[in-house]
Amino acid sequence: MLTAVRRRLLLLPPPLRFFSAATTAEPTVVSYLTSTCGLSPATAARTAATEPWARPASPDFTSNADAVLALLRRYGFTDADITATVRGFSRVLVSDPARTLQPKLDFLSSVGITAPLLPRLVSLTPIILHRSVEAHLAPFFDSLREVLGSDSNIVAALRHMPFVMRCSPKATFLRTLPVLRDVHGLTPSEVSKLVILQPGVILLGPDRVGEIVQVVKNAGVEPGSPMFVHVFAMLTKLKTSTLENKFAIYRSLGFDKEDVTVMLRRYPTSIGISEEKLKKTVGFLIGKAGLSREDIVTYPNILVRRLDSHSRRCAVLAVLRREGKPEGRHRVPMVLMATSTRFMTVYVRQYERELPDVLRAINGEIPFDGFGGLEKKPQRQKKIRR
Repeated sequence: MLTAVRRRLLLLPPPLRFFSAATTAEPTVVSYLTSTCGLSPATAARTAATEPWARPASPDFTSNADAVLALLRRYGFTDADITATVRGFSRVLVSDPARTLQPKLDFLSSVGITAPLLPRLVSLTPIILHRSVEAHLAPFFDSLREVLGSDSNIVAALRHMPFVMRCSPKATFLRTLPVLRDVHGLTPSEVSKLVILQPGVILLGPDRVGEIVQVVKNAGVEPGSPMFVHVFAMLTKLKTSTLENKFAIYRSLGFDKEDVTVMLRRYPTSIGISEEKLKKTVGFLIGKAGLSREDIVTYPNILVRRLDSHSRRCAVLAVLRREGKPEGRHRVPMVLMATSTRFMTVYVRQYERELPDVLRAINGEIPFDGFGGLEKKPQRQKKIRR
């Protein structure tokens, strides 16, 4: 009989199995997780039924959990932060607030990690609250400090890539950072800047680091160049196959390898543009705005601007050309690269009363289809016969 019951339970979907064994779920824990910690009823029931600490819950569970949440709130945790932390590591509720949790929070605060970054780091990697300060956190930050130089740089890096808190203090840094310094010749300041720009570099293996360094060098950028770390940081985001595909896309649009490497040197983000955006933007700039590929290679950051912004600016320029205004003869690349403030001042504000169409154009009410035939020919002055 018992064997048949077990067989039927195993045939049920996982959630139903948990609820069929609901006798193991503490109602007090379920209620606390939902009403106080913000977990959904299903998540709360699953946690109460499966976590060893909740079966059965300690008689002083509620008072200890209240003390834990009060401690977290003192360090700037919001209700959303608490929900995320408990969802990811529910055992925090039965941890000793003073002996287990506070030393970790104090240590993180001592190196400059405070709210809102502190709650964000903990909620994303709550297990750090159970890591030893002496055996894990202190060595981890010593490794960071060795490369980044200061606690303020560490905070800046963690703000951009909080997941590095999951790393081992030795396994990752000792594999990658010496390679950058000792094998590829980056200075400590260059390594520091690179990790701040792209903290994920510490997760790369030595072989992958070598591959990226070679690609950067092939683009004509050597260690010591101000652009090296920027190009390197951009390439760490792309797999080798993805990078090859990016070059192929540029070639299909008429750019040769040298064009792409020049753009990569000048504006590394140009290699990360999606295929769809790249094709649409290049098609517009060459097909409608009249730019040459040389213009795009010279100003590669023009590729990351919004296509709608390009179209509206060109529509304004078309109005000015149609009316024979001197600003209408300005070079299109310079018009498209102007800051928003400069563009509005030079091309829109000074003409908005005289030519209301410039306002309509910048607001997207006048479509842009090209500049062909818009320029007014200057009138020839009649020669005065003497």
